[in-house]
Amino acid sequence: MEFPLIYLEAIIIIVISVIIAKFLSTIIRRRLHGELPVHVIRNLTNGVYYIIIAIGVGVAIGISGINITSILVAGGVVGIILGLALQSTLSNFFAGILIITERPFKIGDFINYQNTIGVVVDIGLLSTKLYSWEGYYVRVPNSILFTSLLINYSNSRARLVRVQFTVFQEIDVQKVINAIKVKLDQQPYVLVEPQSVVFVLGFTENGITLEARAWAPQSLWFDLYSNMPKIIDDTLKELGITYAYKKVIVENDNMADKLMADNSNKL
Repeated sequence: MEFPLIYLEAIIIIVISVIIAKFLSTIIRRRLHGELPVHVIRNLTNGVYYIIIAIGVGVAIGISGINITSILVAGGVVGIILGLALQSTLSNFFAGILIITERPFKIGDFINYQNTIGVVVDIGLLSTKLYSWEGYYVRVPNSILFTSLLINYSNSRARLVRVQFTVFQEIDVQKVINAIKVKLDQQPYVLVEPQSVVFVLGFTENGITLEARAWAPQSLWFDLYSNMPKIIDDTLKELGITYAYKKVIVENDNMADKLMADNSNKL
């Protein structure tokens, strides 16, 4: 009766550890609700849950009389094999912990990862999920995301919009600059500081290239981004100015007359 009793005690310890793990996870979740982001609380409670169960399993193995030394040796060999096989997974795991700790972004932020722009919908221990502007979900491994160049638009208080356009050299450039700046300053989503500016960017064979710059609050940036080209276009139309186009010069060397004469002789 002694042999099954030992195993029964081990099973009871494992069951008790599961109950304690669930109880503590629930308490942590309730105490931290509203104080930390949801994904941080979820990852923290999962970590506490599995650590307590692991301790319970270790205690159960100890009282059951199983030779722990042989298990550790076998576990060490298996651990090396699993470590090599799960190297990328472990890298993602530790990168996920660093992301949660450093918090370069949070759920709901708009970020740009390798020209993929979207809102963060989930931050896990192994990967982060984005919902792109194009309407599809993107799953990014945490190790790649943590070590790559990443732009967080939501952390910016103001953002810049730049639009370039080219007009003919014959027009009054200063008149165009003043008119466009006045139009931009009249828009409710354009900030007073930093000021909007319009300036000559350079000269080309087609005309004069100008650039208009204006700032908008983060929440209204898309309004400026989508409307600024139309504001410039409407202003140029009001001034009666057209965009510069490529000029093609055709030299008349009477080639057409010669071709017509040759064709007449053949007839």
